[in-house]
Amino acid sequence: MFRIDGNFIASALAACVLALGTQPSYAQHGPSLPGGGYQGVYPDDGCLTQCAEPGGDFNRPVRVALADGGRYEFVVIGPEGQSDAVRDAVGLVGGSIIRSNSLSELGQISQVATFPNFDAYQSARADLAALAPQSGLGPHHLYRFAQSRRSPRVYAPSLIGDAEPGHCRISQSITIGMIDGPVNTDHPALSGVDVVYESVVDSRRQPNADHGTAVAALLVGEDGSGALSGFARGARLYAVSVFSRDDAGEGASVERIAMAIDRMINRGVRLINLSIAGPENPALEAVLRAAAQRGVVMIAASGNDRRAQVAWPAASQDVIAVTAVDARRRRFRMANTGAQVEFSAPGVDVYAARANGAGYVTGTSFATPIVTALAARQMARGVTSTDAIRSRLRDGVETLGPGARNTDFGWGLVKAGGC
Repeated sequence: MFRIDGNFIASALAACVLALGTQPSYAQHGPSLPGGGYQGVYPDDGCLTQCAEPGGDFNRPVRVALADGGRYEFVVIGPEGQSDAVRDAVGLVGGSIIRSNSLSELGQISQVATFPNFDAYQSARADLAALAPQSGLGPHHLYRFAQSRRSPRVYAPSLIGDAEPGHCRISQSITIGMIDGPVNTDHPALSGVDVVYESVVDSRRQPNADHGTAVAALLVGEDGSGALSGFARGARLYAVSVFSRDDAGEGASVERIAMAIDRMINRGVRLINLSIAGPENPALEAVLRAAAQRGVVMIAASGNDRRAQVAWPAASQDVIAVTAVDARRRRFRMANTGAQVEFSAPGVDVYAARANGAGYVTGTSFATPIVTALAARQMARGVTSTDAIRSRLRDGVETLGPGARNTDFGWGLVKAGGC
């Protein structure tokens, strides 16, 4: 689901622990992985034993969707005018296009392919560089929720400078897009909110609604006590569920993420929260670039793999990357670090809604909607571009760590700066 650099093997090794999550018929890296001769896609580099915490929730290997027959799926996204060239490049090496989706608002087309072996995939990538240079081809990666399971505490509003929980209400003219998992729109914290909810996943394969409901409420929740009120109360929410579940967990494919972004642009959404994380992927990169060119502001989680490498989509230059800190302004110990980290926000032991009731949640997933909500406040003031919002957020931060900016905290802890 995420982009890959030109040297695919090196990128796969570098990203081997960034993707978690499941979807029907998804595979994960392992020496006995099925796939008709695709073992070369992810060489056995010891990541499963050297990177994973025994019994932990982090550092899971990259996972790729499987087509019928056990072959890996690969996804290519690019301009509609290059679709024939893509088909030619795939067909020349014995590959097949098994399905396609028009991303009309983005002016792109998503095509999913299989190849007879890894060498054929590499040849197709080389051919596409010449035949369809604006199209990105990569494995059909699966992304995960950027969350963690750790002990909770309550503190987020005061840490960013809000006078009290639910302090700010903004104009309903602002719509926040949310690409995530299922949302319980009947939850008391959301029942009175202007929410449009859609899913691009078969209802029988939906994961539970804990993650999506928590993120939604952190954005726009309404609660008389204030405890579950969102940081951008009054804004509209357009939520699209892209996560599917199988025995291995939850996963969101590049294909579905692209469909969700396209739908949001069609509805006029220009601010999108992405509390998801996974590996670099050229097809996803093409989608993010196209969305940014249409004026969409995207904010994403840096990931929770305890790696010196920010997860995608947060690592994209077109996306604002967010990390998580606790009540003492310490970086979440599992949060990814890297030069792309831009802002820190409360994300450890944050009190939030769940599918039913409420509880404490931890992860960069939950820091991200706080920054998205502050971006929505800026949009309500007429600040609309990604660069302008970056500048406004940067002007108000509390610097954390060495220098003006660093790889742990970015520019620092975001501050509300009023409503």
